[in-house]
Amino acid sequence: MRKTLLLISLFVVLSGYSVTRISFESLQNDGWSAYQGQRVLLTTPMVVCNSFRDTVLLATERLYVPEENAAGLSEGDSAEYFRLKAYNEAHSLQLVCKAPYYLNLGSTVRNLQATVMEEGVLMTGQQPKFKNYNPSPRVPKSKKTDLRICGANIQNYFVHQGGYASKNITSQQHALQTLKVSSALVRINADLYALCELEKGPSAPAELVAAMNKVAKRDVYAFVRTDETDGDTISVGFIYRTDRLRPIGELRFAYQKPSIYTYRFMLQGWEEISTGEQFVVSLNHPRSKRGNPVVSNERRMNNITAILQCIDSAYADGTYTDSDILWLGDYNCYRCEQPIQAIVSAGYEDLLTGYAHDYSYSYRGECGSLDRAFASPSMEEQVVSVHHLHWNTDVYYSAGFKSKYNFKDVHGTMPVEKNLTAQAKKNLLFRYSDHDPILLILRLKQ
Repeated sequence: MRKTLLLISLFVVLSGYSVTRISFESLQNDGWSAYQGQRVLLTTPMVVCNSFRDTVLLATERLYVPEENAAGLSEGDSAEYFRLKAYNEAHSLQLVCKAPYYLNLGSTVRNLQATVMEEGVLMTGQQPKFKNYNPSPRVPKSKKTDLRICGANIQNYFVHQGGYASKNITSQQHALQTLKVSSALVRINADLYALCELEKGPSAPAELVAAMNKVAKRDVYAFVRTDETDGDTISVGFIYRTDRLRPIGELRFAYQKPSIYTYRFMLQGWEEISTGEQFVVSLNHPRSKRGNPVVSNERRMNNITAILQCIDSAYADGTYTDSDILWLGDYNCYRCEQPIQAIVSAGYEDLLTGYAHDYSYSYRGECGSLDRAFASPSMEEQVVSVHHLHWNTDVYYSAGFKSKYNFKDVHGTMPVEKNLTAQAKKNLLFRYSDHDPILLILRLKQ
């Protein structure tokens, strides 16, 4: 880091005091090499899309994953996919600078002065004046008779130490994670939570339910129990309000036990206590896209096929009769990828279709919605609204429970609930995960 700062200072001195005013478009059109080594004032406002140590990714607008709007490599070459990928590269640059660690994605900088180092790279010895974007912790309101359902990835909520998801987390950090997750979920005020990345078995959901009841100051939350711990260590699970909903029957799984996939794909029926109206929720967490994209796509397509077969089987044997079905979860797929399109082709409405420029996740500066919601035709008619709560994706990582900045910069010290300041309580809602939650508001028809 010291060498980097010395290098920055050297370039600033060598560049002198002459500053060239130029727009980003002109810089691109004229060619970066024409300004190499020169000090420029960038007249185009730029948006922070990623921030890592001493490098900030800036762009003329928020960047979106190409697969949100074009078929990706999973289905073969796509001209539109490569056009969007090239667009993102052409409208962004890397800024080497001393950036504040609390810099949120979506922050802006105007009249940036920096030295052109090479194509797509600027460097400055001063900390630019960023207008820091601060997402709002507001939660959408609804009528008391409406049903609120939240889909959320809670980033490897494990209670047993030593596993791949918790091996570097101290007991203090886990306590903070529990407090952050439970506080955020209670603030959302959902009647049903469909959660991804829970540790398999009853320990993790039991601990989280206890924490949520403590935050809510009443015993109103419960979880759908799964006792098995064989196979994969990561699971999905349901937490619900016992005064609003009751589960119908036992959990069904898209994969037979034992399987590494069993506890990542669950089907559960629900009944609204006040009306007796019933619906079914399919909660899923397909594998992420890793390695060979064709192999990954085939694996996820197999996951979707198994879910559809599970639903068909549950209705064929009479377990469920109501046609109202919701799909929730972290699908590790973007809108135009084949697995998502397969769900739509099966007759389910993508509830995020009208939110093309919204997102629940950011990876290497590109936004997209991995966390998705689908509805059968009869259920789609009962969806009042869909909301992304941007409490995590845009927030600097040091607000998370795994950062060295946790206790000094975000909360002062390890938070004790009764001693939390108003600002600390507000901060608890942020960066409890690396995914944003989705809130659905339903008005079930009798």
